[in-house]
Amino acid sequence: MSFDQYLLLAFQAVAEHGTVGRAAKALNATQPTVSRHIRALEEQFGQALFERDSRGMHLTQAGADLLPRIRLLLYEMAAARDLMDAHRGLMRGAIRIGGVTAVSRSVLPAVIALVAARAPGLRVEVTVASEDQLDRALANRDIDIVFAAEPPREVEGVRIGTRSFSDRCVVFCGRSHPLNGAPVSLERLLGAQWAMPPPESTPRRQFEALVRGAGFEPPDIALQTDSVELILSVVARSSIIGWFPQPLLIEGMRHGEVVAMSVPELEARRTFSMYRRARGTFPAAAQVFIDALGETMP
Repeated sequence: MSFDQYLLLAFQAVAEHGTVGRAAKALNATQPTVSRHIRALEEQFGQALFERDSRGMHLTQAGADLLPRIRLLLYEMAAARDLMDAHRGLMRGAIRIGGVTAVSRSVLPAVIALVAARAPGLRVEVTVASEDQLDRALANRDIDIVFAAEPPREVEGVRIGTRSFSDRCVVFCGRSHPLNGAPVSLERLLGAQWAMPPPESTPRRQFEALVRGAGFEPPDIALQTDSVELILSVVARSSIIGWFPQPLLIEGMRHGEVVAMSVPELEARRTFSMYRRARGTFPAAAQVFIDALGETMP
């Protein structure tokens, strides 16, 4: 059985966007073209791949079973093109990297600058998200390399090389906070207002584990958000306390907006390594990123 890439792209786009209209916009195609491609693929498989209703299109069980395999086919098609380009001396395609905010700010800028200088034909795509989201992105082939503190859970992964990046999570507050510079008990500190990411996030779980390990219950949360910038801004202007990796505090500390507090019981070291999927083709272009990383990291 042969597969038309355009049919596969139409299927993936409708599955991800939920309607033909949004899929067509994402593909820069017309709605009749996308609809025609979906019908052609359903005829080729002899199965209804979508259920249609007034709210849009939803995968049937057959379609849901097919989606990860379609993603794999499209990924391998792109990898094959990049590999042949590399054999012809052409370095094209995309390097798709994923990391948490601290990694994106501390590690990636210098590496990406070096990649851009050495291989201007390459496109670097960076996904900045929580570790759980990055895990899913690697499994879904949305990224090819992930910086993570633990091996992937949703797909079998292998570590790339031996290099790693470490940081330390610390308590921080605004410069004018009444507890800044004053000796304070952990009990009193945990009685203050706190800003935290959502409960399901890895940093929140790590923080709560430290608190419970010290013999206390997690504090009340006055601000809960995924936004790093919002937490930094609110902490700098209020009596709310936060807990972040030190790389995220550099700018705020440089401008005198926030300060790191010395609370050894609530400090945690994190070490990130690079992982890739254990199975499937690894993009040839990704080696350019790995080589650049080796030169920019000590």
